[in-house]
Amino acid sequence: MAESEAAQAGQRNGEAAETRFLAGLRDGLPEAFAELHDRFASGLHRFAASRLPEDMQLAEDMVVQTLAKAVRNITDYDPRRATLAAWLYGIARWQIWEEIRRRKRGKSVPKAAVVPINEVAEDQGDRDLAAEAAARLDAQRQVRELAGLLSHTEMEVLVLQCVDELSVKDISHIVRRSERAVHSLLHRARQKAREGLVQDAE
Repeated sequence: MAESEAAQAGQRNGEAAETRFLAGLRDGLPEAFAELHDRFASGLHRFAASRLPEDMQLAEDMVVQTLAKAVRNITDYDPRRATLAAWLYGIARWQIWEEIRRRKRGKSVPKAAVVPINEVAEDQGDRDLAAEAAARLDAQRQVRELAGLLSHTEMEVLVLQCVDELSVKDISHIVRRSERAVHSLLHRARQKAREGLVQDAE
């Protein structure tokens, strides 16, 4: 009984904290903006990078644009319709698709991700730049290979669940598909990924 009451109290405290956080965003409080960034920037960047693996700078720009748009439109967010994470990823998805469409219209080729020479020249301490660069290139190669096996939506739902650990309900809201359709997409994506990995290993 005591554990149940403690759990309920914890839930109420969490809901109250979230209400204060959203109120802070609506009121334009800097600490609320900082919390928004701390909570979601890294996940949004992973999501953007999975769709734009050859241009890490653009992926970072997508995160900035997503958070800025979210702050500008925070009064449009309705917690009864979706979680804050689902709403933010929905904005990010739209931003990324707009950029992909723009590039296709302009027939431009994404520039490869590079480390600016001025950053290399700075004191890097004990960091192994060669190892970091190799890891980054290997990760980009793997993402490109996986993207070649999956459809855009299959890639999105796989990253959203396996990397960002979002629920099927949230993913359904983000990609605008039913939960049943999301389950089907995840199943196909995992199967294609497994088959592709087996072929690569052979």
